Amino acid sequence: MKNSAKKVKGFKGITLISLVITIILLIILAGITINIGLGENGLFTRAKEAKNKYLTAEREEKEELNELYKGLGIEEELPENTKGTEAGTIVITPEKWKTTLPNYVDVQTGEQVKKSYKVANVYAVAVGEGKEIPVPLGFYYVGGTLESGIVISDNSEDTNKDAGKTDVRKDLKGNQFVWIPCNIEDYHKIDFGNLLKNAGWDTATVSTERFQIEKYNGFYIGRYEAGVGTLNKEKEERGETNPFDYTVMFENGVSLFNKIQIQTALVSGWKGQNYNFTAKMEGTPVSNVTNKATGNIVLKADSIPYYHADYYTAIEMSERLYRNHPYVKSGLITGTMWDTMMKYMSDNGINVTSIQDMSLTNLSGYYTSAVATGTNTGETDGFKSSKTLNINSIINSYVLLTTGSTEKVKKMNIYDIEGNLWEWTSEAAYYGNVDYGENTKNTYMLRGGGKHPGYTKLLPACFRAFDSALSANFCDGFRPALFLQ
Repeated sequence: MKNSAKKVKGFKGITLISLVITIILLIILAGITINIGLGENGLFTRAKEAKNKYLTAEREEKEELNELYKGLGIEEELPENTKGTEAGTIVITPEKWKTTLPNYVDVQTGEQVKKSYKVANVYAVAVGEGKEIPVPLGFYYVGGTLESGIVISDNSEDTNKDAGKTDVRKDLKGNQFVWIPCNIEDYHKIDFGNLLKNAGWDTATVSTERFQIEKYNGFYIGRYEAGVGTLNKEKEERGETNPFDYTVMFENGVSLFNKIQIQTALVSGWKGQNYNFTAKMEGTPVSNVTNKATGNIVLKADSIPYYHADYYTAIEMSERLYRNHPYVKSGLITGTMWDTMMKYMSDNGINVTSIQDMSLTNLSGYYTSAVATGTNTGETDGFKSSKTLNINSIINSYVLLTTGSTEKVKKMNIYDIEGNLWEWTSEAAYYGNVDYGENTKNTYMLRGGGKHPGYTKLLPACFRAFDSALSANFCDGFRPALFLQ
C-alpha cells in the first residue's frame, strides 16, 4: 500500500508541473500572437497601413485624372450633345462608356470606406448631327465626319485642326487613327466574293475583340501604314542626303532608307526576304531570328513604310507602340477589323471589290522602282518626283511610295488601304494540303492588294492573300489598331 501511495503522489506531482508549463507556454504564445496581430509591425497594423496606402494611391490617381480632364478642357458641367453642338466640343460622356468601381469595407470595423463611383478611359467629342465618338485619354479629335472618316491624334497640338470638315490635313504632329463606326450585329468577317481565294481563313471573331464594339460601337485603325521615320522638311530644304527623322532603328546601322532609293535590279537591296528589319516577339517559334528593331513606329504622312516585316514583327511593333499607355492598348489590325472597314467604305460609296485607279498624279512623296529586268523603267527622275507615275504600265517592277504620297490613295481619310504594301493581319490562314515547307506551317492573312503591277487587275483592297509568318518580303508591311479599354 505504501508503494501504491508513493506512485499516486508521484503521478500527481508530474501532472501539476506539466500543467504549469503548459499554461506558461500558452501565455507566451498568446503574447506572441497578440504582438503579431497588434504590435508595432503586427498584421492589423500592416493591414491598416496597406489600406491607407491604397486610399492614398487612389486619391492621387483621381487627382491625376482630374488634372488630365482639366487639361483637356473637361469641366464638371459638360454640355449635352445636340444636333446644334459644334463638332470638336467635349460633351457629356454616355453612361455606357463608363465603368463603375465598387465600394469596399474596412476589414477591422466592417464600415464602408469608399463609395462606388464611375470612371472612363475615354471622353466624348461631338462630331455633328448630335453624334459623338469616344476619344481615348491622351488622344485628341482632329476633324472629319462620320461620312468622311474621323481622325484623332496623340498630339494635343493637332486638336480641332479640321473640326467638322470633310477632309483632314496630312501635316499633323502626332500619330493618327481613324474611327470605324459599327454595331455589334455588323461586326463579323465578310466573304466579299472576289475572284481569287488562294487560301481559307479563320472565319471566327475572337470574343475579346467584340468587347470594345459592344461598349463603344466602333474602333480605331492607323491612318497610315506603319513607318520607321518621317520626312524632315528642314533637312530636305538643306539638301541633306537622308532627310528623315527616325523613330525605329536597327542593328549594325542598317536602314530602310538605304533600300528605298532607286535600284537597278531586283536583287540590289530588294531581295525577297531581309531579316535585318525583323523584331521577334518573345515566345514566337523562331529560333534563328533575333530582335533587331528598337524604338516605336510612326503613323504619319511622308514616312518610310516599315517594309520587309514578317508577321511577328507586325505583331511586336504594333503592340509596342502604346504598350505603356495607361488608357489604351495597340495591336495588329484583325481580319474582322479589316472587313468591317471595307463595309464602312462600301456603305459610303467606295467600291472595295474592284481595283482603284493607280495612275498616281502630282506625287509629293519619295519613291523607288525595283525592276526585275535590271533596267530602269524611265518612269522616275531620281529620289523624288512630281511626275505622273502609271505603275500599271511598268512590267515586272514594284513601286514603293512614302506614306500619303498623293491624295489619290486616300479613302475615308485613310491612306494606302489599297497598296502601298501588303499588310499583315492577325487572321490565321488555312492553305489545305499544299506543302509550303517547314517554315510555312504558321500562315496568316495579308490585305491591301500590294501594288505589284502584274497583280493589280486581280487584287482589290478586300482581297485575302496569305504567307508564312516568317516571310519578310520587300512588299510586306502592316497597320496597327487601337483597342479601347
